[in-house]
Amino acid sequence: MPLSSDETKQLLERLVFTNSTAEDWVQDIWALSPTLGETAARLVDVLDGLLDCTPEERLETLLQSFYREQLEE
Repeated sequence: MPLSSDETKQLLERLVFTNSTAEDWVQDIWALSPTLGETAARLVDVLDGLLDCTPEERLETLLQSFYREQLEE
């Protein structure tokens, strides 16, 4: 059963940020170093942009390949 676009995006974000949200991750980085925090915020913006402009089928295929790799480890 195919995932919705929102579900796929949430699972991809969970792979990147594990038990945190993107915003919490940026704040954690910002607390360590404002310069790195700015970079982290731009990285999240780029990730959001890529997730928004990539076709759903490609995102789901990417998600499946990442989970497959994790299972093989």
